[in-house]
Parts: sequence; structure tokens; C-alpha cells
Amino acid sequence: MARGAGETVVLRDVLDIKEDVYAGDFKVELSQGFSGRSAGRVEEYVVTPQLQEQFGKALKLIRGAVRKNASYAAYLHGSFGAGKSHFLTVLHAVLNGEPAARAKPRLREVIAEHDEWLRGRRFLMVPYHLVGAANLDEALLGGYVRAVREQHPDAPTPTVFRSDAMLADAKRMREQLGDDAFVRLLPADGGDGGADEDDDELQVIGAGGAWTAAELDEAFAAPAGDARRERLESALLTGPMRSYAESARGDAAKYVPLENGLAAISRHARSLEYDGVVLFLDELVLWLQAHMRDRTFVNSEIQKLVKLIESGDADRPVPIVSFISRQRDLSQLVGSDVLGADVKAMEQALEYLNERFDTVDLEDRNLPEIIKERVLKPLPGKDSVLEAEFAKIDRTGQQVKDILLDGSGATQADWTDFRAVYPLSPALLNVLVALSGALQRERTGLKLVQQLLERNADAAVGRLIPLGDLWDVLVDGTGAAFTDKLKRESEAAVKFAAKARAHLLEKYGSDTHADFQADERFVKTMLLGALAPDVPALRRLTGARLAALNHGSVRSRTVPAGDVVVRRMRDLQAAFPSEIRSDGEADPVFSLHLSDLDIEPLLDAVAEEDKAGVRRVWLRDRLWEAIGVRDGQFVAEKEIVWRGTRRVAEFVFGNVRDRADLPDEQFIPATAGNVRFVVDYPFDDGDHYPSDDYHRVEELRKSGVTAPTLVWLTDFFSDQRRAQLGRLMRITFLLERDRLADYTGTFPPDDRAKVRRQLEVARDTLTEQLTGALAEVYGLARPTDANPGPEVPDGRHVLSLQPEFAQPREEGGKGFEANVLHLADGMFSALYPKHPDFGTDRTGQRKAVTSAELRTALEWITRAMDEGGRANNVDSHHLKTVKRIVEPLELGTVHDGPLVMRSDWRSRINQAAAGHQQRGDLDVEDIRTWITKDLGYAGLDKLTGNLLIAAYALLDDRAWVLRGGPEREAPALQDIGPGWSLRAQPLPTGEEYAAARDRAARLFGVTAKPALYARNVNQLAEDLRARAEAWERNVAGVRASLERHAALLGLDEPGAPRTVILREAAGLLARLSRHGGDATALVRELAAFSPTAGERDLNTAMGSAGEVLSALDGTDWPALNNVHGLTGREDGVGDRARRLFTEIAQTARASEFERSLVQVLSGVREQANAIINAALKVESVVTDPPPRPAAQDVRVSDPEVATTHPVVPAQPEALPGTSSGSSTDTNTAGDGAPPRSSGRRLIPAGGDATALEQRLAVQLAAVQEEIRAFRAAHPDAGVEIVWRSADEPGTGRGAGTAQDPRAAYGTGTAGAPREADDAGEAR
Repeated sequence: MARGAGETVVLRDVLDIKEDVYAGDFKVELSQGFSGRSAGRVEEYVVTPQLQEQFGKALKLIRGAVRKNASYAAYLHGSFGAGKSHFLTVLHAVLNGEPAARAKPRLREVIAEHDEWLRGRRFLMVPYHLVGAANLDEALLGGYVRAVREQHPDAPTPTVFRSDAMLADAKRMREQLGDDAFVRLLPADGGDGGADEDDDELQVIGAGGAWTAAELDEAFAAPAGDARRERLESALLTGPMRSYAESARGDAAKYVPLENGLAAISRHARSLEYDGVVLFLDELVLWLQAHMRDRTFVNSEIQKLVKLIESGDADRPVPIVSFISRQRDLSQLVGSDVLGADVKAMEQALEYLNERFDTVDLEDRNLPEIIKERVLKPLPGKDSVLEAEFAKIDRTGQQVKDILLDGSGATQADWTDFRAVYPLSPALLNVLVALSGALQRERTGLKLVQQLLERNADAAVGRLIPLGDLWDVLVDGTGAAFTDKLKRESEAAVKFAAKARAHLLEKYGSDTHADFQADERFVKTMLLGALAPDVPALRRLTGARLAALNHGSVRSRTVPAGDVVVRRMRDLQAAFPSEIRSDGEADPVFSLHLSDLDIEPLLDAVAEEDKAGVRRVWLRDRLWEAIGVRDGQFVAEKEIVWRGTRRVAEFVFGNVRDRADLPDEQFIPATAGNVRFVVDYPFDDGDHYPSDDYHRVEELRKSGVTAPTLVWLTDFFSDQRRAQLGRLMRITFLLERDRLADYTGTFPPDDRAKVRRQLEVARDTLTEQLTGALAEVYGLARPTDANPGPEVPDGRHVLSLQPEFAQPREEGGKGFEANVLHLADGMFSALYPKHPDFGTDRTGQRKAVTSAELRTALEWITRAMDEGGRANNVDSHHLKTVKRIVEPLELGTVHDGPLVMRSDWRSRINQAAAGHQQRGDLDVEDIRTWITKDLGYAGLDKLTGNLLIAAYALLDDRAWVLRGGPEREAPALQDIGPGWSLRAQPLPTGEEYAAARDRAARLFGVTAKPALYARNVNQLAEDLRARAEAWERNVAGVRASLERHAALLGLDEPGAPRTVILREAAGLLARLSRHGGDATALVRELAAFSPTAGERDLNTAMGSAGEVLSALDGTDWPALNNVHGLTGREDGVGDRARRLFTEIAQTARASEFERSLVQVLSGVREQANAIINAALKVESVVTDPPPRPAAQDVRVSDPEVATTHPVVPAQPEALPGTSSGSSTDTNTAGDGAPPRSSGRRLIPAGGDATALEQRLAVQLAAVQEEIRAFRAAHPDAGVEIVWRSADEPGTGRGAGTAQDPRAAYGTGTAGAPREADDAGEAR
């Protein structure tokens, strides 16, 4: 019907859409044979180039069979609806020379190639529909009998039945009727029938005269397979026993074996003057699949297929060619998970025949051309309209075109094929091919396309037929699904489609609403994807793919169609959380999961667990999680970084409207310096709205409540969102603490697992949906609800109680945490506008400045001030840190290397001090107050304030003092606080400071920075005080020791250089020490010092005083005194003693720099002992020794006992040895052996003692006195006296060098003396 100008052109205006097409119009029923209506299908058939090739292949197969008189078989391979039956119909017409076939384009070329052998030949075409057959024997043999009777009702019946029972019945009938009457029942032989009279085989069936009694006897008596018996069987089946053939249908036991039956068929066809038999086996795979439970039967039947071409009965006068209809690998159509192991096993068994059977392949890529020719015929003159509309599709985005083309699909369509099937899409055809066979075996793909056109006949020409519309034609009047699993899934899909439709009707109010139709198409597309998940077009159903597959269903100029679909799908997912699932955030992939289990009764059973308190807790937890809040004991907190400093935000969650829930005190931060967020929740009791929360905040403002607090109001959830939240609460209750087990105790184990999985998926989906909805109701995302809940007034979600930050605004498109940082930044910036912004760290992260970084900055500030206000080369690894801190604080500027200081803070603080009339020491806490209040730099944390104070001290050259005391070294940055002050101290002149620095380095080894600053003066003074304090004690000790031992050291005469230098050093140290904490006076004192001795000598004298003092204290002055008494001797001993004291005196008088007294004194003990031993050795040599007294007991207290003395050389007579507390004892070593020495020597009474012995007696008395004093202090301790003899030359015993001129003693066990050992040691 023509349309007026301006009216929309629809599909029926440009396409010849037949509305009187019925289900069978596109289906060829082979079971109906090849005559009548089916024969007319040749004219309808579309021969594509690929089909032309396959016709040639089929004819070559038949030609080979005819020429070789051999039986062949081939698979007719194609998907459901690929036109296999139609192909065979046309092949039948070709074989039998139908004029319509010979005139068919593209078919004529094939016929011309085979016309030579085709002409004059006749082929009997026998179709088989295997569904319902008992086995292949009954299907093939019984089917042949039925086909012959339909096509040749007068022809004899082929002998394919087991005839023993029939012949027995016939024999009884003959006996009852007699021969004449019996013969009259048998059909008369029909003459030669055009056959050769010499052909004996033809005379057996349908040739010869009337039966005679003798012939009957011979036929009844003949064995099976005999020609006479077969002639009788045929006559009986054609005549009186005709009903026997009908009763055998479905009874496999009544047929001969298949190989014998095929031979009988071949002979029978030859009798009917056919040149060959062509068998068409349809639905073979479906028939075998129905018997998969009986694996033995299936394997047996598959083996029978081999007999179509190979048989033990080779008596086949004409060839039998079989075409077996076979679908594509079923796992490619509906997924391997649908088929299961049994169907896979069937496929493997069928593969056994692949090497024996050829294949005629009907490819799906023929479908576009077939559809174009048979279904999509444009009306006259309307081609241009279709071309123009298709051009619009060509101008769409490449992604949309790729999705619609679906190049990897079954049809393998290209852009030309797309144009041929417009307004269909190749993607739709691919899905149709995949699912039509699984769900719609009663209707071909062409019929489904025709129905799609009928349903969309009034659609605008410019719109593609949506893929979702395919669902309706697939499920409308559907037959049985291919498998039980697919049947269950399809039933669940139909149920879900009804649920989704009801939901959408409730949402949109009408099924004519454009959004209703679009959403329903998306649901139907997902249903198709659930049934055929492996079809390429239905994989990864993103929003963009759903929009493209249903092209034209969504129209939006500002928002991409894919984004619109995602929003719509999110809404559907919210309504059906356990069925519709998504994967991903930016571009989610949607999928549909179908189940026949209903979880609604479980949720209804726990409906009372959906409580307002539980909802609030869940919402709070989600918000805190999104913000990154840690829930404290009293108040939830989050540490944030603002302008490079650490801050704290407090969070309270409650009903802003409700004063009982949130008193006024809850709107004030608990800790000064923090900001507080009061967060409302998106629902309320009774007739309350977000405006009530808004008015509560306005009342607080009017009442004068001022605080750094932000109140975050929220829109209310829509009814749908509240229902979702309630559903989630019930699901969560069931899944927590394994409560689900209590409610599903009667469920089978598999069902319990499925229910749990459904609930878990629903929980995750709802959680994701509601979490996303929170961003919407809190003003962070654009609302997606079709029917949103009540909203806050004027869209003002965030309100402030701080007047300086009166108009806070959340940032749309960002998350909760980012908005909290943004709002806190705004609040702190309003409170502390002059606070420096330290920015991000070196990696660009929002990170607080650390105390270590502040210390690093202070180090470089100090260096810069020491270098005159400019540090030329800041270390590269410190450069960014120093720049990050120094520049925002306005302390200086940092370029690529140098740090240049600024004096702004010196002026600012000095002006503030002057304003407060502060002229003396400046208290650091006063300075901190001036920085905050007077200068307006509020909000600085303590360490940052300390850095400014420390920098000011450097800039103004002030000294640090603690509680009014003397100047001190600057405290550590973190220690600056109460008690510390900054003092402006007088300084020495530059010349004084330079002289002091130089002298400190030379005299004391103390270095100082060259710049004349108070800190440098103080540091120099402090270092000098510490050095002088240590050296002064050592110098004094050396001087005292030298004076005490002056006689032995040769210092008894004044004016020795060493004593002069030490006297001058002691004076300098005393002068430096007297200045105490006055650093400037000390520095001036050192600068004014003019030494008489050389600075080098002074430095050495003071620096080495500690070592010299240790050497003096460690010297054995008694031994040295003994040696000094030997200096008067006129022998070698005297010479050695004099040389020793000369060396000591020379060293002691010289300066320590010239000669080290430490080295000389370190060898005095050894030299003194050597000299004393030498003297003893000399004294022990006598020309006429007096007789030796006998050994006797002696007492230590006797003054005449010598404790250390040379041992007397061995004498012929035995000398007694005595130990303390033992009796006299004479020791001999044996015959001729010299006696042992006693180890003691007694001074004879009244004898003259030598000078050495007299001196030793004095020493012994001193030792005795020392022992007495020890015993008095330790009355219970035992005393042990030990002496050792020097080794004799050559024997290791006898006279030698004494190790110690004094007796060695020590504590031991009282009353436990021991004998002297072999070395002469007594204990």
C-alpha cells in the first residue's frame, strides 16, 4: 500500500512479505516421496556455486556406482535447516531427467557434464525417515516395501521378510481349499514385463504361467534362498498374504538380515527395470541419539551401515547408492556441555565410517544467497530504497559493523552478503543456524526468517531486524529440544523471559513503550546467549555488543548507545541479581544464568531479618570502606594529607534530622584541629524527607554553631533500591554463620550447592549494585534510576558549619575517598589560607613531609647560612626534598643546584617582637604564637613551626639558651619547645674570631666554621671548653708527678724546657676555663693569647699529657731509686746506671715534641731490673766462701731474711731446703748427684753485709710492712710469698737476671703452704 508524503516507509512497502506462508511451506518431507508437490520444489531451489559443486560430487558418486555396478554411500553433511531434503529432491529430479531440473541455472552445467550416462537411465529413489524405526533392518527393508507399493502398487512384493511362518500358514490354507482354489488366489504372472525372456532371474519374480500342483510342491519344499521359494513368497505377499507385510512394520524380527534384504532389493529393482537404487536416510543422528542409553544397540546399528556398501551377499544386479543425512558436529552448535559423554561417544563411532563414506557438504555460507532469492525479494522499483538505507549502516562505526557482520560465524558472511540479507544481519543468521536445529526442528531457517519479516513488517526500513526478535520465533510453537539438558534450560529460559517481561511492564507501564521494547530485546538476546554460549555473535555481551546486535533499539545523541545499554542492564541486574551477572567495571560483560531452583521461598522465610538497624550497619560499613575510614573506639577517623601535612578527619554516621540520634554535640570535632564529617543515610522512617535533614543543618547555623564540620546529606533510595537492600539483608542473613544449612536441610546435596551459589551471586551482584547506587544518592554520580527517590533541596548534598567555607561542593564523577580529600582540602584551606603547600613527594604521591625531610631541609639551610646565605651544590638526592619544603615556606629558592636563602622571616618575626616590645631573649613559644596569630600562618604542625623558628635563629644569628642559662648548641628539631629561648649575644670582632679559629686549630686541633655567627662562636667555645677541661687535668697531673720525682728525672734544677712549656700550657688552660659559659669572652681570650713557647710544643705538651701522665704513673720508681744508688759504683754496673739516668734526665728536660718521655719511661723497669740483677751477680762471686750453715726455719718477720737472692752454686755437700711451716729436710738426688740448693740464703749473725744486701734489707722491710697491712685488712686470708731463681748458664738454673727485685705475693688459702717446685718457686 502506497504511503503519503512524510509517512514512514516500512518493510512491507519495499519487500514482498508473504503473510500466508505456513509451517510446511519451506520444509521438504522426504517421507512423502518425490512426487506431487515435492517435485515442484525444483523451481524454488537456489543453486549457489558451492551447491553446484556438491551436485557434481553426488552425480560422480552415482556414476561410479552405475559403471562399476558397486554400492556406494555418502554423508549429506549440513546443519539443521541447511536444505538437505531439498537437495535430495532436486537430485532425484536430475537423476530422472525432470525438465525443471535440466532448465535450472547452474544446474544445467552439472547435468551437461553427466548427461551422457544419465540419459535413458531410471533410478528408484527411496526416502527414509528413521525416527520411530525399530532398527535399520526394519527401516530400510520395510521402507523399501512401502515405497514400492506406493510407486508400483501392482508390482510383486520383494522378498525381504522371514517366510517360514507365512509358508506354514499358506500350506494349511492349500490343504483346506485344495490346489485349484489356492492357485486362483495367487496372482497370475504378468508376462515378461518388457524383460529378456532368457533372463531366468526375471522369470522367477513376475514371469511364467499359472501354478501347477507340482510347482507348488517344489516351491514349498525348496530351501531359503531358492528361486522357486522366492517366487512363491512374492506371489503370497502380493496376493493372499499381503497383510503380512503390513503387520511386519516395526517388527525387526520378521525381516531377513540386512545384507540379504539389500540383495533382494537390488534384484527387485532390476525386475522393475531400474538402473539403480538411491536410498536417502534422514534423521539418522537424531535416531541414534535417542538410543544412546543402549550402547550395544547403537554400536550394532552403526556397524550395519557398513553393509550398505560391503556385504557377504554380493548378489546385487543393480547398485545401491545411499545418502545419509548428518548434522554438523553437535558440540559446535549447542556446546559440548549440552551433549555430554554419550553423544560424544556416538560421534566417535560415526567417525569410524568416515574412511568408507564420502561426504557431500552443504555449507552454511549458502544461506545468505538462498534467503535473498527466496525470502527477501524487493518489490518492483524498491531496490534503491534498500540501497539507500543500507548505506546508512555502512556509515556506522567500525565496531558496530564488525559485530553485525560476525565474520567468524557459521555463514562466514562478507559485506556483500550483508547487503544481500538486509534488513537482516549476518550475526542474526549465525545465531539462527545455531539454535533453529536445537530448538526448532519442525521449521526450517527460511521459515523462521519469514516469520521475522512478518513480525517486523511495520518496522521502519532504516532499522535492522533486532537479534532479540529471533527469540520469539524460536520459542513460538517450539518442538522438543535436542537434549534433555537443553530442554530444561529452554524451559527455564521461557520462565525467566516471562518474569522479565512482567518486571518491564510494571516499570514502563506498556509493551508499546520504546524503552520496554528495547530492554526486552536485550533480555531476549541474553536468553539466546545462555542457550548457545559458544556462538561467536553471543560471546562477551557487553553494552556495545547488545546495542549493535539490536541496532536501532537505542537512540541517543549525547551518550554512546553502549553506555545506555549498560545502565539499562544494571537496572535489570538489580531486579534479577542471581540471574543477570556482569564481569568488569568500565565495559562490563553481561551474562544470564538460568536455574530451575526457586530461592524466593527461602527469602520469604527470613523476611523479618530485614531490619532498619541492620540496613544502617551495612550502609555504614560500605561507606567507611569506600572512604577508607578506620572505625575507632569512640569516633571513626581517617588520616589525610593536606598540603603535605598530616591531618585527621572524623566521621559520624546517623540520621541528621533526628536530634536523639545526633545531638548538637555530634556536630563538633572531638579533637581540636580535626575536621568532622556527619554522614546521613539514604532512607528514613515515616513521612520524612531529605529536606528535613537540610532544615536541621540550617537551624544549627542560625543557632550559632560554628565548627569545621561538613554535613553530607543524601537523596533517598528509590523503592526499587530499598527493595534491593531488603533482599540483600535477607540473603546475607542466610549466608552468614551457615544458617542456609538450617533452611535447606531437606534439599538434595546438589540443590543445596546450587542454592548457595545462587545466593552468593545475588549477594555479590546486589552489593555491587547498591554500592554504585550510593554514589548516586550522595551526589557523586548521575542518577540512573528511572523512578528516583526524594532528593535533597537544590541538589546541595554537602553543607558546612564553618562560615569561612560556606559553599562546599562535591566533585561528580569521583569516588567517596577522592571527595573526602577534596572537601577536607577546602575546609582546611578556608581555615588556614596562608599555610604553605608542600605539594606531592618526589614520586608525585600525596604524602606528608616527614621529620627526616624537615631535618634534611634544616641541614641545607644551615649550610647555606654558613656559606653566606647560599649553598651552591645541594645533593641531587636531596634537591627535590629541599625545594619541596624551603620554597613553600618562603625560606629560600632552590634552582638546579644552589639554595639561596631569603630574609623574609627575619623581618617578620623581628617586627612581631618589636610589636610586643620584646628586646631580650625571645621565647620560642612566643615566636610560635606570633607566627600563628600575628603573621597569620595558622595550622602549622609543631615540626614545621620548629623549622621556621630554627631558620629564624640562623637568619637573625641568635644563640639558643635553655631556661635563661648560657648559650648552648642548637637543640634537635623535635626538641624545640617550652624552656628554649633565642638570644642576641655580643660577638668578637672578625679579627678576634679569625685569630681564635687559627689558634684553636694549632693548639687544640679544634676547627670552626669561618662565618662569624653566634652559633659558630658558641660551637667553637664549646669545643674548646670540652678539650681544655680534659687537657687541664692531665697537664696538672704531669706537672705534679715531674715535681715529685724531680731528683730521679734530673729536673732538680729550674728552667727545664719541659717544665716551662707545661707551666705556660697550664696557665692558658686555666684562663680558658675561667670564662665558663661566656663563649665570646673565651674566644677573645684565646685570640689574645701570645705564647712564649712554640705553638707546636704547646700543642704536643697538652695533647700528649694524658699519655705522659700514664707513663709516669706506671713507672717503677722504687726500682729506679735502687738503680740510682748504683750510679756511684766504679764498675760496669755503675756505668750502666749512669747511662740510664743521663738518658732519663735529657728526655725529661726536653719538650715532649723533641723527645718523648713516654718511650723512655716505658723501658725503665726492664733496664732497672737488668742493672740490679747484674749487680747481684757480681756480688755473688766470692773467692773463699764461708761454710754454709744448715738450713733452718725462718720467719718472714725477721728483718735479715732476703726474699730474692741469687742461688748458691751446687756444693758437694747437701744443703737443706726449708719451706714455711715444715721441718728441716735433706734432699739428695742419688749417688754422685749434687744436692739441691735450698732456694734461701741466710745472712750470718754478726757478719758484715754488703751495700747491696743492706739496700735489699730495706726493700724487704717495706714488703714486710705491706704484707702486715694486707693481713690487718684481711685477717682471714692466707699469704703466699713466691720467688724465682734466675737460670744458670747452660742448665737453666742458677744465677741470672731477677724478674723483680721485690717479693711477689698474693692471697691464697690460709694454712695451706706448698713445697717449692723444680724451678725454685716456693708458695
